[in-house]
Amino acid sequence: MDKQTAIIHSRNKLMIKLLFVCFLISLIINAFIDPIIIPIIGPIGIVLFGVLFYLSSSMNYVKQTMYSVIVVIYGYFIFLILYEPLLINFIFLWFALISSSIYHKAGPIIVAGVLTLGSISFFFFQYKSVMFPNLNKEDVVYFLLFTVLVMLFFIVSSRNTEKLRIQAEQQEEQVTNMLWQTKEYLESLFDHMTDCVVIHDVSGQVIMVNHSFLELYGWKEEEIIHKQIPIVTGENQKTLYKMWENVRAGVEEKEVEIVCICKDGSNVDVVLSVTPIRDKTGNVVALATLTRDITVKNKTDELIRRSDKLSVVSQLAAGVAHEIRNPLTVISGFLQVMKKQKREDTSHIEIMLSEIERINVIISEFLLLAKPQAEKMELVNLQTVIEEVITLLNTSAIIKNVLITSNYELHAPLIKGEKNQIKQVLINLLKNAMEAMESGGRVQVILKQPTNGQVSIRVVDNGIGIDESKLKKLGEPFFTTKEQGTGLGLMISHKIIEFHKGSITFDSKVGKGTTVDVRLPLVVE
Repeated sequence: MDKQTAIIHSRNKLMIKLLFVCFLISLIINAFIDPIIIPIIGPIGIVLFGVLFYLSSSMNYVKQTMYSVIVVIYGYFIFLILYEPLLINFIFLWFALISSSIYHKAGPIIVAGVLTLGSISFFFFQYKSVMFPNLNKEDVVYFLLFTVLVMLFFIVSSRNTEKLRIQAEQQEEQVTNMLWQTKEYLESLFDHMTDCVVIHDVSGQVIMVNHSFLELYGWKEEEIIHKQIPIVTGENQKTLYKMWENVRAGVEEKEVEIVCICKDGSNVDVVLSVTPIRDKTGNVVALATLTRDITVKNKTDELIRRSDKLSVVSQLAAGVAHEIRNPLTVISGFLQVMKKQKREDTSHIEIMLSEIERINVIISEFLLLAKPQAEKMELVNLQTVIEEVITLLNTSAIIKNVLITSNYELHAPLIKGEKNQIKQVLINLLKNAMEAMESGGRVQVILKQPTNGQVSIRVVDNGIGIDESKLKKLGEPFFTTKEQGTGLGLMISHKIIEFHKGSITFDSKVGKGTTVDVRLPLVVE
């Protein structure tokens, strides 16, 4: 069944129901005015409506039913007028024409118009003295012209209405298709996202989850739908609930790294974020909690950090060896002198012990850097760290004709962090500064006064500087300004400082040098 046929079919049913109601009303009216007519029009009306209901029940007689309705209207009123002209007002002769406009089609309107023209002409001349005693014969022309105008108006109006209906249906179909496509796209995107997504109400009761969530955490959809999110406990749960409260209150929350629990009890490192879902009034009706598995990434970062640390150690090895060789040479010389003279000199022993202690300090620092350490957050004295790093790198600096100086605007500031990682950052920055001064120069390490609760370690060199276009890429893996560099040093430095809730920025001008600011949260005692 096409859409046009379905529309006519529905309008046929509507017309028949309206006519049946009018028929019942006319029976009630005639029961008071002329009860004698009831036994006549009653059976006739029932038979006619029975035929119409039968025709309207089948889709095979849609158009026949449409024209039959119009004919039945005229037949009914013509019968009443012929039975008793005084019972029917002249205006009822236009009733069928007016009713035909409901179909919004020219065919039934023209048929109704022709029947109206014929019935007006017939009854005007046949019952003029009874129905139209005050009208002249010429007046019928106005009635006929009015009928033609009404018919033309309905035809034009119906065509425009039908045209608008078709346009509206086409637009509705387009919008429906677009909505359907959008729905399909969104469902496909939701289900195929690599990030795990769980949609839940504001209390944490799960509404829906995507495939990645089920795959990562090992739950089945029916096991967690309409239940509380089972992936966090303890402190992590408190952190998540706090994020929910903030997002509901309109506070934008950043991503956080937490540990979630899978169905089998295993832990997984994730980056978690929360997004509000609002209704049309702007109220938060649900929340979307997104988690991304970073377990492999964390392991890879740790391997890169260790690899970079080993790379730094190997580059320092030559300098350390040279530094150790100097006191060894002194000790060897004194021992040879003592052997030749065959006597002990106390002043020589003191000097040799001092040189041995110097060797011990250098080796201790070297081993502390080379040995992989577990991440242990503790109070770290930045001034001590800076002094240790400068001591470690002084030999390499002297070889390169570089002078490393320190300036402390703040003495013995404390931060909470991992000491070896902070040392690794400073070593990377100082080595980069020294390598930027091929003909020697000066590197300043300045411990700045804290601002906004953060202490700043500033490393300033007067090297060749870095082009502005390259500054933005510093810290990207394998991007380097050195011929044999890997770019991993600065990348690891960025990761370490981010882990310590700090920041690292670069400012450089070609030919004038580079300034690096490392900002870390200060612990206030």
